[in-house]
Amino acid sequence: MWRISSSIALAIFVFWCTISESLTQLDGLTDAKPKRCSHERAYEMYGAYCVGLKLHEIPSLKSGIEILDFSENRLQELKADTFSSYTSLKYLYLAENQMYNIDKDAFAPLGYLQTLDLSNNVIFNLPQTIFQLPSLRKLYLKDNPLLHLSLPKLQLHKPINAPLELLDISNCKILVLPNWGPLPHLIHYNISHNPLSILEPSHFAAMCKLEKVDLTSAIDNLPYCGLKPTIIWLQEKRVYFQLEDYSKLNAKEFNDCPAATEGFGVLNATHQQCKALHLQFQNHKTSRRTWLNVAGGLAGFLIGFILLLYLMHRHNVSQTKTKAEKMKKAIPTNDSDNQAMVPILNELNDVSRL
Repeated sequence: MWRISSSIALAIFVFWCTISESLTQLDGLTDAKPKRCSHERAYEMYGAYCVGLKLHEIPSLKSGIEILDFSENRLQELKADTFSSYTSLKYLYLAENQMYNIDKDAFAPLGYLQTLDLSNNVIFNLPQTIFQLPSLRKLYLKDNPLLHLSLPKLQLHKPINAPLELLDISNCKILVLPNWGPLPHLIHYNISHNPLSILEPSHFAAMCKLEKVDLTSAIDNLPYCGLKPTIIWLQEKRVYFQLEDYSKLNAKEFNDCPAATEGFGVLNATHQQCKALHLQFQNHKTSRRTWLNVAGGLAGFLIGFILLLYLMHRHNVSQTKTKAEKMKKAIPTNDSDNQAMVPILNELNDVSRL
């Protein structure tokens, strides 16, 4: 019995030593992590990478960066001047910090920002200026458990100027989805893992380019008949909706519900207005591209013309310089040559006297 106990104790001791050694090695690896942000090039863009450095604020970085990954840190606030020195940013990742407050003008300098990731924070106030960023295409707000407290109070200027193509507000404890107004560019919409109390087709009517909506664990508490108009709308508009379990839609109770499509005429009008906004944006984008091409062509022509004039000028200068050098060679400048010509001139004078 004593031998068995000793063997068990020895085994526990060896196991503990092994675990301690592993933890020591792990601490060593942790200490070996970089303590400062690194600057690298990725996808032909200049970026700063500060992941997992436990920083409480964004340090001074090189200007001109287009990518900033500040995930897994301890950032708590974004102030009005936080990004004032980084106006070239296109991709900003602030996931897994401790952010709870964002100044209303924090993102105002980021006119080129295309992707913003604010996932896994404790954001309480979401400034509406985010939705006015002129280049923002992807916005990640998932896993912000306090966000549902401020969304109902969010006063949006409609239509939203940001050309959002992806919007992720999953797992934010949202009961009622906010009224975004027209989102004519939205393609992917993730509202999964929210305990929605209502979901109406009118919410999707102004999303005329929507291709996929994630409803996983979001409609579990909704009544069958209250959900059916939305499902019919999404099916008619050929929007793929993702569910964890599709059996609810095949249930007899769901099939027995009335279609309730009486208000679809108004929704279709909203849908067409959304398409008109999208077409207007595309036309503006095309005309802008055309003007840029024309301006680029004119600029290229002017540069080429100026270069041609410069080359002609250089050629003329070279020709003039060559003629001057030839004339210098034709005129004798040496005194001995002048003295050599004196007898010849004297002989010519004598001949003329005769």
